[in-house]
Amino acid sequence: MKIQEATKRETLHIAAGVAVFSVVMNAAFALAGKWELPVLWGTLLGGGFAVLNFLWLGLSIQRLAGETDEKRARAKLQSSYTLRMVAMLAVGAVGVSLPCFSGIATVIPFLFPRLTIFAMQLLGVYKPEERRDIQQEGGDEPV
Repeated sequence: MKIQEATKRETLHIAAGVAVFSVVMNAAFALAGKWELPVLWGTLLGGGFAVLNFLWLGLSIQRLAGETDEKRARAKLQSSYTLRMVAMLAVGAVGVSLPCFSGIATVIPFLFPRLTIFAMQLLGVYKPEERRDIQQEGGDEPV
């Protein structure tokens, strides 16, 4: 399957936002005097998974966009959601249980994609009403 431009573009936006928020989080740990190498490893694990999870979502939606049976599409999307949440739970469990990762630094980045979308809306980079217009026209909409 070829990754659509919108999926690539939105995933890059999320990756950039996750990177910025990760730097801010690591700086906060450093300012609090709590920064250690496991914080970095946890950030990389959690942030990396957050971006991968967003890409997985985009690819799932992209694959289901052509589905004609709405019930089947909803079931597949629900299945994708369940798998992504189980994977997130597994990554979080690894980050919390292994001493080479900071548990909190692993789990906090799971929120960074949502924070990135919120920041993009505040900055005017992403406008939900534009997305609706694009969808109605049948264009290459953002994920």
